Amino acid sequence: IGTGVRTVAAQMASERLGVSIDKVTVEMGDSSLPPAPVSGGSISTASVCSAVLKACDAIRAKLSAGATAEGAPLAGSHNEELDLDGGKLAARGGASAKIEDVFKAMQIGAIEEYAEFAPKGATPEAVKKLYAGQSEFHGGDQDEDSVKYAFGAEFVEVRINSCTREIRVPRIVGAFAAGRIMNTRTARSQLMGGMIWGIGQALHEATEVDRRYARYVNRDLQDYLVPVNADIRDLQVILVPELDHAVNPAGVKGLGELGNVGTAAAVTSAVYHATGKRIRDLPIRIDQLIA
Repeated sequence: IGTGVRTVAAQMASERLGVSIDKVTVEMGDSSLPPAPVSGGSISTASVCSAVLKACDAIRAKLSAGATAEGAPLAGSHNEELDLDGGKLAARGGASAKIEDVFKAMQIGAIEEYAEFAPKGATPEAVKKLYAGQSEFHGGDQDEDSVKYAFGAEFVEVRINSCTREIRVPRIVGAFAAGRIMNTRTARSQLMGGMIWGIGQALHEATEVDRRYARYVNRDLQDYLVPVNADIRDLQVILVPELDHAVNPAGVKGLGELGNVGTAAAVTSAVYHATGKRIRDLPIRIDQLIA
């Protein structure tokens, strides 16, 4: 559905196996594959990348062992001293061997590894549900030793017409710390989209129902209000560097909803600061500010 999981999973595999990303194929969402939860809850990148990391490290270990075995291209080298990059295994002394040659020495055609990741604090019931293909969004957050969520702060500037009470948001800034950022471009776009959605929640979006006939009045995008380009002015996303290997082996956190959850609250607080009126129902309507 475009959440970017395939991209970051391929990036992790490319990095750990030392091959170009075009050599990596990611498959998911197929009935022939093991059951998995939905892509949501800000858990996909953290869980998938951690599992990919474990699988790739297991492959690296087998390749290193095969490359340094007797009669192998790098025989005599120590496994832990080998580097995997550019499709080659390289020893500190300068000797190197192509992965293809290592496979020939091992007399195998492929290495297949299975890896799974369950966060520390995950209950047995949660793991059981996972194997049954049932969504389970609890587990890592119950770890008493550390907090595994990403963090963010959002700041908005609002301008309110003194006569019409029309609200504009000329500037919004968000700063977010989400562990290791696997892909800066997709992460920034995700957060920008969330912040824009938050402005829509605060000022535009509402489901209008004709209670007499139990029908939706604004049932399509012609009548359902969402922010457009003219509504979004200066929007800035700041990715705060954070190194947190306590959260998982990859040091990755989810940021799916992070860009959205604080925006509407920031807008309503700014409106309160400007008008003295505390609005608790969204979207903020002009009549609420006039009354």
